[in-house]
Amino acid sequence: MHGADGDSKQESSPVGGANVGRREHWQHKSVRSHRPASTEPGAFGMKTALTLLLLTMTTTGCVLPLKVVQTLMPPPRPEPDTTPYPKTILRDIVPGQRIDWIGNDTVVFAGYPVHTQARSWLYSWNFKTPPKQLFEGPTSFCVNGNSILLAIREQNTNLAKGYRITLPGKRIEYLGAKAPMEGHAYVSRYTCDSHPIPTALHMHHWEELRPGEGYLDFGVDDIQRGYKVTHLDANLQRRQDTGIRVDLPILSEITDWRPQPGYLLYDMNLSPEERKRWQQTNRLTLWHLDAQHQGHAVNVPAGPWVNPGGGDTLFFKARDGLVITTSVLNRNGSPGNAGAYLVQPDGRYERLETGYVSEPALSADGCRLAYAFQEYLDQRSLPHKGGRILVVVNLCARRAEP
Repeated sequence: MHGADGDSKQESSPVGGANVGRREHWQHKSVRSHRPASTEPGAFGMKTALTLLLLTMTTTGCVLPLKVVQTLMPPPRPEPDTTPYPKTILRDIVPGQRIDWIGNDTVVFAGYPVHTQARSWLYSWNFKTPPKQLFEGPTSFCVNGNSILLAIREQNTNLAKGYRITLPGKRIEYLGAKAPMEGHAYVSRYTCDSHPIPTALHMHHWEELRPGEGYLDFGVDDIQRGYKVTHLDANLQRRQDTGIRVDLPILSEITDWRPQPGYLLYDMNLSPEERKRWQQTNRLTLWHLDAQHQGHAVNVPAGPWVNPGGGDTLFFKARDGLVITTSVLNRNGSPGNAGAYLVQPDGRYERLETGYVSEPALSADGCRLAYAFQEYLDQRSLPHKGGRILVVVNLCARRAEP
């Protein structure tokens, strides 16, 4: 969220308030169990009896057949990152801190080759051919339609050169050099360019919507009543009550509502108290802002994605469910519950990934999820050794059950 100075974000808080319009509720119900058979009720007694029988027979010189021994052994725990959704993995280029999509079949990302560790490049990748190098040097970029916008800072100057790259033709246009704006300004997430903060939003907390769609205005801090979120049109002339109310403080995040028009609004960094309340009530409220800029409550159940230790929790509306990523690993660097999950509208969920998932992004149709992945956050997953990879999961091509 843009803060009072135009570029700061505030502390986090739960998303609350009265429900407006229809309600969507994801309830918690796992698709399949990952527990070994020995944890099922009644399994302890059977396992103990069989173990005693094994000891009796082996001490008397009787040798059990191999199949019997295998039966007595506990079944292996399933691989935690096994998923019924097909994955495409890119291992020879280390993805950086920005991943996005052009349409439904082209991932755009900044990164560098694993073996050479050369200077960063901007790449495009459509899965059918190797990634293409588009532009040398950038570590960040903006996507607007089928165009990629860059602002490359010149060395020893205060200027930034602007470029537009249009796909699929890879046409590069030079947009000129600009100095950063003075005073109340912000950098647009859609254009990578500096813009003046509208006077109506000075000293307010607010979010930028897509070009031409205006802004979400949270107003100023009100400890007693929280935020009443309104929509301010692009001409700064008309305000509209969205029906969304949120408490203080908040660290908001806004993503597209895939594949229909609209947005998903939520708090990305919940406090320990909010996480505890989420687990106790089995409910966290996000907000769907529709094409008419009206808010609808989306209630998300608790699950393994609720990390009491903190960290960012990100939500994305996919075509057939809600994608949740959580980034907190165990103290020893092991994954724990960190990873990505797909929660279906009927409440079932599946684990898409186990490990450190960062920079997640959904394709326009809400079917493909791209993200940078490391299994561990220590020397076991060093980026320059290929430990940080780019993964794309197709959430709309579920494999048949075996």
